[in-house]
Amino acid sequence: MSSFSTSLAAVKAAAAKSALAFGALAIGLGVTLSAGTATAMDDPEDPAVVRVNMKAGGTLNVRKDPSLKGQKIGSLPAEAGGIVNLGCHVGMPYLEWRTSTTAVRKVETRRKWCNIEYNGMTGWTAGQYLEADLKD
Repeated sequence: MSSFSTSLAAVKAAAAKSALAFGALAIGLGVTLSAGTATAMDDPEDPAVVRVNMKAGGTLNVRKDPSLKGQKIGSLPAEAGGIVNLGCHVGMPYLEWRTSTTAVRKVETRRKWCNIEYNGMTGWTAGQYLEADLKD
């Protein structure tokens, strides 16, 4: 066997070993990440059940999409509780952000939107008006 063939065989063996190690690492990371993925129930910043935290008499709009431009589909009364939190995120969709004014971008990049379900209604609402609904 020539030295070139020996070197080529060594490179192939090393590549196969690296691929095997990388595959094992990827599988290990996948298991670790999926086991460590937080849900709304696990994250104190994103509780599973929330309530509206507003002054009496106020209402909180529920929208079809997580945006002030989203169609209003309903509202939540002040101090409503037992609202299921399906997950929250901060910001607005990129395509909407791209076409917005600088002032709107500044506000929307800090706004937290939460996907909620309440009395058969599912939609998005401003997370700044929600808090954990702790049972007494």
